[in-house]
Parts: sequence; C-alpha cells; structure tokens
Amino acid sequence: MKLKRLISAAGAALLAISAIPVNAAFADQLQSANDILTDGAFEYVNVEGGYKITKCTATIITEIPALRNGVPIVEIGENAFAGFNGITDLTIPDSVKTIDAKAFYGCTSAKTITLPKNIKSIGDGAFVGCTGFESLTLPDSLTEVGDNAFRKCDHLKEVKFGDNIAKIGDYAFYECTSLEKLELPASLSEIGELAFGELLSLNEITIGKSDNFAVDEGILTSKDKKEIYCAVSTLSGSLTIPEGTAVIKSGAFSAAAGIEEVFLPKSLSAIENGAFSCQFTGELGYCSLLKKVKFSNGLQTIGDNAFAYTSIESLDLPATLTSIGSSTFKGCYALGKVIIPDGVKSIGDKAFLACDNLNSVSVPKSVSSIGDEAFGYTVDYTGETNEDGTKVVDIVKKSGFKMSVSSGSEAKKYAKDNDISYTVKDRNLLKMAFIVLCIALLAAAVVFGLVLMSRNRKTATLAQKKVKKIEKEKAEEAAYKTIIDDSKDINNSEK
Repeated sequence: MKLKRLISAAGAALLAISAIPVNAAFADQLQSANDILTDGAFEYVNVEGGYKITKCTATIITEIPALRNGVPIVEIGENAFAGFNGITDLTIPDSVKTIDAKAFYGCTSAKTITLPKNIKSIGDGAFVGCTGFESLTLPDSLTEVGDNAFRKCDHLKEVKFGDNIAKIGDYAFYECTSLEKLELPASLSEIGELAFGELLSLNEITIGKSDNFAVDEGILTSKDKKEIYCAVSTLSGSLTIPEGTAVIKSGAFSAAAGIEEVFLPKSLSAIENGAFSCQFTGELGYCSLLKKVKFSNGLQTIGDNAFAYTSIESLDLPATLTSIGSSTFKGCYALGKVIIPDGVKSIGDKAFLACDNLNSVSVPKSVSSIGDEAFGYTVDYTGETNEDGTKVVDIVKKSGFKMSVSSGSEAKKYAKDNDISYTVKDRNLLKMAFIVLCIALLAAAVVFGLVLMSRNRKTATLAQKKVKKIEKEKAEEAAYKTIIDDSKDINNSEK
C-alpha cells in the first residue's frame, strides 16, 4: 500500500514537472531586460507586466500575438517593425499598453490599423510614413499623441479622436495631405508645433465644447482668439487677421495656398515657423498664391520658413521687427524689393535663399547676426533625385547681387566673407554731411558779409547826416550873422 502511494506521488510529481517547461522555461530565460527570447517570428525582452517585442524577424505576419506561452505582450519596442512590409492589416492586440518611438516607422504595406483599446502611450514617430492608412481611431484610453506620431501618412483621410486626448505633439499629423476633416475632442488642451501643418485637403474643423479652443469660419483659435493654430485649405483671396490676435502659430495657414493677400493687425507680435509656407513646391517651384502681406507695427519676430515658397513681390517690414528666422522667405521667386528696418538684430540661415528676382538689399547696422547663405544665393537643380523623390540641388552664388551696408557692421563682414559686391552707405552720408557743412559755412560767410556791409552803410549814412547837419548849422549861422550886420547898417544910416 505504501509502495503504491509512493509510486502515485512520484507520478504526480513527474506530471507536474512535465507541465512546467513551456511557460516556466520561457519565463526563466527572461529574468532581466537584457535577456532576449527568439521564437522564429519575434524577439522579446522581459518588462514589467509581461513582454516587449523588440524586433520582428519574420518575412510575413498575419497578426501580432497578445500572449506568448501565457505571458501577455504589453509593449511594442522602439523600431521593432521599422521598415517591415510583410503586414497588410495591422491589428495591435488589446494587451499592448505602450507603443514606443518609431515602432512601425515606414510600414508602407499596412492598409488598416486597429489600435489597442487600453493603449496609454504612442511614442514619437511611431507610425511615420505609414502611407497605406486611410482611417484611424484613437481610443478613449489615450491621453497624448507623440511628436511626429502619424507624420506623412499621406493617404489618411479620417481620424477619430478619443474623448480623453489632452495633447497632440509637434508634427503629429504633419503632411497628412489627404486628411479632410478634423473632429477634435473637448478634452484637448495642447497642440504642438506644426501638429496640423500642410493638411492640403482639410475642408472642415470642428471641436467639442472646449475651454481651450474655438473654431470660427474654418480657423482653429485659442478660446480668447489671441492665437491661431490651423485653417482649412479652402480659404482664398484676401484674408484679414482680426485685431486682438497676438500669435499666428506654426503652420496655421500652410494649407491655404489660395490666399492672395494678408492684412495683419497691430496686436500681432509673432508669426511662428511655417505659418504661411507650403513645402509642396510642384513643377513651378512654389505653390502659394500669396503675393501681398501688409505688416503693422507691433510685430517682433517672424519664424523659420514662415513665408517660404510664397509669391510675395515686395516686403515693407515694420519698424518693430527684431528677428527674421531661417529660410523665412526661401524660394520667394517673385520677391523684388525688401526693406529691412533699423532695429532688426538677427537674420537666420538661408532667410532669402533662391529669391531669384531680388538683386539688392540694404541691411541696417542694427543687424548683429546673419546666418549662412542668407543673401545672395540661389539653388541649381542637378537633375538627380533623392530616395524620397525630392530633387537634388546645389546652392550657388547669385550673379549680380549687391548689398548696401554700414562700415564696421555685420552686414559688411558677411558681404566680404561671401565675396558679394557691396557699397558702404555711411561713407556717402559723410560726404553729404561734409558738403552740407561747406555750404552752411559759405552761407554763414555770405550772411556775415551782408551784415557787415549793412553796418558800414549805416555808419556812412550817419556820418553824412552829421556833416550835412554841421554845414546846415554853419549856413544858418552865416545867414543869421548877415541879417544882424544888415540890421546894424540900417540903424547907422538912419542915424
């Protein structure tokens, strides 16, 4: 009887031991984050709560697993699927709570995407260049969309935002050129730089009952109307920015290529990066019809690329301006006249690059910083293209370009360093001042001479009058004496 019990116990133990290997042996290999498990399709590491997929090693996959040997997949690691084109329908299991930076970077073959219901975080650049996506639903569990998260998803037409999203990061939907409608949640409190830049198909913007933002005639603004964030692409003709606006945010009008003239208010202090520019240059080398901008005093800064590739013909910048960013007016092919006011302190790299109609510029002495290739350079197309389809260009010196500078100024140094023809305008002022001084001295001498002559004339006249007076008095005396003598003679003869 005891023997049977011992045999039964041993058998149970053996069964228990045989049941362990698949799960326990798997877990035993992942005692630290540095241990890597490979199952033929993915590589994993151990993280809190389960496993993180660090790399896809398969050629084709039909799904991303929720479990491996009973252990949940809770995270998709950085670059885990980057460049992988062996998946068509991308369904990320609900066990996943974190998608790291660039996890699905450039997965161009994926046509649909289903995000997990419990996702907490989407990292920076997680889905950059996933050009096959046409629609996207962001679940309610998500509170933040990372920087560049869906950048260049250029077939994406529709996005449904969850009810708890508070922040959309920088460039999150930048260059999603097929996106037609933005239905933003009331929970939204922060919009990053160029988050909605260059949405060339955008024709409608709506937002729930928000404490932070408002939409007026296709323009997304802060609740107090002081900041402009985004505008529909259908705006055209003349645009007047209302008084009270303080900042035009990055990329705000970058999709509205039909705007021809803009009138800016006195309340405006800053135009941020890419506010009116459009980088999709096309065959003509530009895409925006913007020809005229009426600046008002009050504006202090113009950001990088703010008016790049527009059709602006002339610039009369306000006296309050202090800085011009990098590539601010790059590619403004029609720009022929620029007045940079005294007070501007910095001009960024390539600020006026490829402004082929601009042959001269006057730079005031107040400018203490000028970036590389800011003036006097253009681009030369080589005929080659990059891997992304963009043209390969060389930056070359623009022939016949001239600068007017002040002696001892940063502008003079820039002209000399870049072998650009220049004239020193304050030398001409000195010459003029000398001429004016000479004329003034000559005029003073003439006036002095006239005054002296006048005084001499007065002196001469007084002397003549005195002589005449004396002569008159002598004549009167002589006449009186004659009368007295004649009177005596008459009296003597009577006697």
